Amino acid sequence: MNYDLSALEILQILGCTPAADYQPDKRLPAMLNDFLSRIVGNPLFDTSNIWQDDSFYFLYEEIAEGIEEDADYWQQHPEEWQENEYYPFAQTPEAEWPQLMPDYLKIGSDYSAGVINFAIKKEDLGQENPPVYMHHEADDVRTWNKFSATLADFLIYILCGNVLACEDYDTAQQVLTEAGWTYTECDKPENIGRQYDYVFGLAVACGYDAATNTLLPVLIDHGCKAYKISK
Repeated sequence: MNYDLSALEILQILGCTPAADYQPDKRLPAMLNDFLSRIVGNPLFDTSNIWQDDSFYFLYEEIAEGIEEDADYWQQHPEEWQENEYYPFAQTPEAEWPQLMPDYLKIGSDYSAGVINFAIKKEDLGQENPPVYMHHEADDVRTWNKFSATLADFLIYILCGNVLACEDYDTAQQVLTEAGWTYTECDKPENIGRQYDYVFGLAVACGYDAATNTLLPVLIDHGCKAYKISK
């Protein structure tokens, strides 16, 4: 098993080639645009934790809209307003918001309920392979944890853990089976050549045997999921 393939190489194995009509988002790193061009409109990613279209937006924009939309309510309930997580931003000129927290470009969220958001720091968007951060809805808006050290590692999580290893949904199994792939659940392999580690004990691996055209995605979380996918 070769465990050193990139997410783009795995997409190529699955037959996901760049869409001719894909329009790159100039804000995004080239690697992310390349990935998105291969998954846009693909049902394989219908329930994935990454957005496929032009849904990306900056956190500062969300905060500014939230303050404006609720202005009348807060004027009537000033005692509640001071406890709101947006209150410090409303009391600070927007040009000085970086003193409160960095801005983030949101690129995906938990499909089931929007519990988790994934984002790249605005200041890192010029990097070829920037870190990716995550925010949980239970945390203050300013609390972001580094999810992965690089964008490449995040894409491995999305493709191999979230999608192919069926983290929350069996969408990939349904789509790939209809496309002629054989999907077989298996035990975690004893020897994993390369494992990607994320926050809160989450880990992902994905092997490929070219001789048998078999992918082996592995998701290690509270338990473990592993599948042999071949064609």
